[in-house]
Amino acid sequence: MFKRKKFVALAAASLLGLGILSGCSSDSSDKVLRLATPSLGESELPVWEAAKAAFEASHDGWTVEFIQQDDDLYSTVGLPTLLNGKNSPDAYFEWAGARLDQRVAEGYAGDISSEIESSGLKDLFADGAFAGYDSNGALSMIPRTRDVTNVLWYNVDMFNKLGVTPPKTWDELNAACAKFVAAKVNCFVQGNKDLWTVGNWGGHIISRVAGEALYAETLQKSKPMNGPEFVKGLQVLADLSKAGYVNESVNSIADNEAASQFFQGKAAFHPIGSWLIGTQKDEAPNFKMDFINLPAISGGAGNQDSIMAVYTGYAVNAKSSKKVEVMDFFKELYNAENAAAIAASGTTLLVKSLASGALDPLTEKINTLLNGATVVVAPPDTGFELPVADALNAAQAEAIGGKSSPQDALDAAQAKVDAL
Repeated sequence: MFKRKKFVALAAASLLGLGILSGCSSDSSDKVLRLATPSLGESELPVWEAAKAAFEASHDGWTVEFIQQDDDLYSTVGLPTLLNGKNSPDAYFEWAGARLDQRVAEGYAGDISSEIESSGLKDLFADGAFAGYDSNGALSMIPRTRDVTNVLWYNVDMFNKLGVTPPKTWDELNAACAKFVAAKVNCFVQGNKDLWTVGNWGGHIISRVAGEALYAETLQKSKPMNGPEFVKGLQVLADLSKAGYVNESVNSIADNEAASQFFQGKAAFHPIGSWLIGTQKDEAPNFKMDFINLPAISGGAGNQDSIMAVYTGYAVNAKSSKKVEVMDFFKELYNAENAAAIAASGTTLLVKSLASGALDPLTEKINTLLNGATVVVAPPDTGFELPVADALNAAQAEAIGGKSSPQDALDAAQAKVDAL
């Protein structure tokens, strides 16, 4: 299903603590299966608890621990700290691409193709589900889902009230924003306290303006980040802020705060990924929202129908002696009943049992966008080296916050890259 796509550098009992000692337990009497993940949310956690109960019932003396952390903590310092801890996780949520390659290089992930095959776990997955989950050609993750990381979610009732049509071009987007601002409504609300949200949004804009190839080459350090194409792309983002279309608090609030403001009707648009479906189900089930892909930017060198997306799944710790048990747990978690329950919470696993079933309409629409995309662009922080992504994301924060011009911000970013 996915082989026709052109991928651009796409090669993302509860515990709440951090351990800081050394390595996976190799004690043969240790019958605790430890699984690390960002927060599962109120809708999905009961499904994991059901899988845990079934696993423990069929594995005498074993217990399962879920190590949950705040999403932003997990994706930055949290997971590395856990992996270096005394009782490091036996399996853990991760993003495919550069992050997975890094875990393999560190010795915390590796080829699991034989375990997936011999355990029967492979039989649960849909055709093509394993594409993109390899590192250096070796299958190295249990697939979870594919996430679009940047679409423009919009408030359906607000659009209807003001008679605004979802824009297809950047000029139409600016016209819509002008209408919202005239009605004393924020056009965009975004929470960039941790830098990655504007990093994704702006990264997608830059790829549309500069072109996907140059975007990838720049983040791979083959081209300078402060070249005219990147400056032009970042200017498009900065102009939204300069026109008063972005909340002034953009760099001081977190992504969850921005989502809450969106659900409260404080903005017309919220640029974020497909996981907002699950958040909306948990926090604002009666809120009416829909989405559009990033509108076409006139004169852009990139594919104007591109999407920004990631593959997420679970790496098995190469230092763990519990690979068989990991496969057994995921066979429970991914069975038809549990997969359907996870889908109801807003996440569609890449399993056969969901291939033809009825899904939430927004989830169906996301899947249609994914399946129809011919160009998939990787987010800066999951598709490329983190220090390079951090430099670009910081520059975007400076530009959208009005602290620096796009040129000055990218000059500073390139200086950081040069120092690596």
